[in-house]
Amino acid sequence: MRRFHSLKVAAKQQETRDSVRIALDVPAELQPEFEFLPGQHLPIQIERDGKRLRRTYSICSESGRWPIEIGVRVQPGGQFSEYAANELSVGDELDVMPPNGQFHVNLDEGNSKFYLGFAAGSGITPILSIAKSVLLSEPASRFALFYGNRQQGTTMFIEDLYALKNRYPDRLQLHFVFSQEEQEFGIAAGRLDADKVVELHERFCKGDSPDEAYICGPDSMIATVTEALVELGMAADAVHAERFGAPRARVSMAPQDSAVSKDLAAVTVIMDGHKKSFDMPRHGESIVDAAAGNGVELPYSCKGGVCATCRTHLREGKVDMETNYGLEPWELEAGFVLACQSRPRSDAIVLDYDKS
Repeated sequence: MRRFHSLKVAAKQQETRDSVRIALDVPAELQPEFEFLPGQHLPIQIERDGKRLRRTYSICSESGRWPIEIGVRVQPGGQFSEYAANELSVGDELDVMPPNGQFHVNLDEGNSKFYLGFAAGSGITPILSIAKSVLLSEPASRFALFYGNRQQGTTMFIEDLYALKNRYPDRLQLHFVFSQEEQEFGIAAGRLDADKVVELHERFCKGDSPDEAYICGPDSMIATVTEALVELGMAADAVHAERFGAPRARVSMAPQDSAVSKDLAAVTVIMDGHKKSFDMPRHGESIVDAAAGNGVELPYSCKGGVCATCRTHLREGKVDMETNYGLEPWELEAGFVLACQSRPRSDAIVLDYDKS
């Protein structure tokens, strides 16, 4: 099972007035464990007022580069983001779990693909890592990036993007869309809604057949862009999405069975070849919370069914999983569940964290 490691802050840079870039130094002995696929994220833990606080931030640097960099948008009242912006200093240490997440690109230097990227706001963070890595590692591939923001002044990584465009002028298309600033050309104004996606696709992708698309932003934007791309002819399984923040709506994966009693269920957890067991009610708190109450620490970060840090294989038994935004269909079919969203349905369940 992945565990937290203490990493030193190697650099901190003000990205925009409301965002910072943080570089984390990874010692040579930990670098194999912290190797990542472009698009993945890092669970980070700090202590505030005697309580552990966990957040997940996407990696913005390209694969194979050290130190690892993340981008943090400062949210008013956000405990971690305000700490990162106002208190965290170079030389401080953060507890960081190795990279995780199913939103990523699989690189192959022999690929000759045309990728699309759609990002809104801080959703650029994993898309930047994907674009950098594709252009560096796949010399025959191309990338078209469409990036929506309110204003240029709040646009994260804008200098990185211009530098990337200068480095790969023939293989990178870079298009900004601003919703709260007047633009000389109408196509650069507005939001990344369905009509805008169609307009951008017709103007900049005409005659091309995109192979894969990567989307990151709020839930509503992801649904809109995904539907538009599928309507334009892309295969649904070629469109990959990563949500940031808490989804606006909760998606029920399995209805509660009213016939099931409220008796305790026996939970067995397999981690690092060892078994740990505890009992918990079938209804009420999640498996992650029940485990913590029984002295068993399971991996988690967002507790919203998004980041998939709590992903585990259900070897035996049945569970109700309330929300899923982090698992692909093939993972569900293979028996993987999100422990932070799951509660036992059967008398006993076995969760295997050693199966990947």
